Amino acid sequence: MIFYFSIERSLSVKKSSIIEMVEASLSKLDDKGVFTIVNVQKVERKVGKETIVEIDLETEEEFDGVKKFYTSRKMIVAKFYDSGNPTTLCLDIQKGKKYRVKIITQKFGNGKEDYDIAKS
Repeated sequence: MIFYFSIERSLSVKKSSIIEMVEASLSKLDDKGVFTIVNVQKVERKVGKETIVEIDLETEEEFDGVKKFYTSRKMIVAKFYDSGNPTTLCLDIQKGKKYRVKIITQKFGNGKEDYDIAKS
């Protein structure tokens, strides 16, 4: 039997007898320029008593062998899901429309920064 390895979100290695795609944090793409989102899905994770909403994005391009990325950045999640419901953009992507974007840094008046995505 042949075993394949994939990297899990917790950065542990999981042994599996089927091929699984490796995924990475979306922040890995902040210096990669423009990329194309071809699929998006919402994932809810229970952490203690709190539920964290994440999105899984699949890109057309491959970056260091990775095409699937995840993020829980609120500004990015809000582009695809509003109050738990998919936005028009999310529905368009799920229907097969491709969305070319790049990651940008938003700076706020209070000195804080956050990542967002912008259409390219």
